[in-house]
Amino acid sequence: MNIGIDARWLGAQGAGRYISNMFRELQDLDPVNRYFAYCTPDGTKVDFENERWEKKIFPETPILGSLRLALDPVWRRLDLFWATNQLLPMACPRTVLKVLTVHDLVWKLYPETMGRENYLQYKKRFDQSVRRADRIVTGSDATRQSLAKTFGIPQKKISVLPYGVDPAFSPQEEASSARHIARKYGVSEDYICTVGTIEPRKDHVTLVRAMKILRDRGRLAHQLVIAGGPGWKNDQVYASVAACGLAEHDVKFVGKIAEEDLPRLYSGAALFVYPSLYEGFGFPLLEAMACGAPVVSSDAPAMPEVAGGAAIMVSCGQPAEFADAISRVLNDPALRQELIEKGRRRAQDFRWMAAAQGLLQIFEEARPNLARRSAAQANS
Repeated sequence: MNIGIDARWLGAQGAGRYISNMFRELQDLDPVNRYFAYCTPDGTKVDFENERWEKKIFPETPILGSLRLALDPVWRRLDLFWATNQLLPMACPRTVLKVLTVHDLVWKLYPETMGRENYLQYKKRFDQSVRRADRIVTGSDATRQSLAKTFGIPQKKISVLPYGVDPAFSPQEEASSARHIARKYGVSEDYICTVGTIEPRKDHVTLVRAMKILRDRGRLAHQLVIAGGPGWKNDQVYASVAACGLAEHDVKFVGKIAEEDLPRLYSGAALFVYPSLYEGFGFPLLEAMACGAPVVSSDAPAMPEVAGGAAIMVSCGQPAEFADAISRVLNDPALRQELIEKGRRRAQDFRWMAAAQGLLQIFEEARPNLARRSAAQANS
C-alpha cells in the first residue's frame, strides 16, 4: 500500500512526541508498505534513512493547498492516509482509506480552557473528521468512551493503542540530577515539580493554592518548580502566586526546559505532581514514573488508567487534598519508595513498539476494504 501520513506536528509537544516515536517504530516494523510523510513547507523536521519512506510537503494555505495536493501524483496514488493529530485534511479523497488518531476531546469537554482560534477549528471540522474516518485510534480507553458517548461513534470503529515512553526517560541519580537542574535553572535542590503548558486545563492554580496550605502549616520545605512553555489564558496562574502570599523561593516558573533535561528534572524531584483537569493520555505522568519520581495526580479522565495504581490520586481542583497527599509522600519515606518502585514497573507496560504494531495491524486490516473500494470505483 501507499500510505500518506500527516507529519506537520513533528516537534510539537504531545502530538509531536507521539508522531516521532511511531515513525521510528514503523520504519523498523514494516518492510512492505511505502510511506509518504507530509510535513510543513520548511521540511526541516523529517529525515528518513529507510528507503521506503519519503518526505513530502503539505501546503499550509487551505484552499490553494488543497488544490496543490489534489494535483500531486503521489497524493492521487495513496491507498490509505493516517491523520496523526485530531483532524483529517480537507483535501483527503473519498477513495482513500482514512485512519485518524484522536488524542483527546479538550475542545468539546473543556472549551473554556482553549484558545479561540483552535476551538473554532475543532468545532468546524472535528465531527466531520471522526465520521469520515474508517478507523479511529486513541491512546486511552477514557478517550474511546468519550468519543463513543459524545459523538455516537461505534466502539468497534475505535481502537485503543496506549502510547509508549521514550527510552530516554529512565532513572538518573537523584542527587546529581537535582544539582544539575538547580544550577541550570536557578531553583532549589529540594524541589517538587510539575510539567505542562501554562494554560487553564493544567490547573496550576490548584497546585499553587496547595503550596500555600503547606506553607501555612509550616510544611513548605520544598520549592515548587513549574516547567512548561507559556500557553493561553494564563494570567490567573501567574497572579495566583502573589495572591497566595508566595514568593519565587516557594514557586518558580522555569519555562519550557530543554528536552534532554526532562529525565533529570523528573529524577531529581522529591515528588512529581500533576493537577490537570483533563488529559487524553498524560505523557508527563508516565515519564515521571519511568524516571523514578513518586507521583501525586488528579483523578481526571485517563489519569487512573495510566497510573494503574502506581500513584496517589486526588480529586480534581481540590487544593487541600493535594496538600495532604504531598505532605504524606514527603514525610513518609516508605510510602515514597513504594510509589517509586510501583511507578517504574508500571511505566514498563507502555511500549512504543506495541503501539506501532497495533497501528500496523489496523493498516493491514484495511486491505480488504481497499480492494472493495477500488472495485466499486472501477464499476461506477
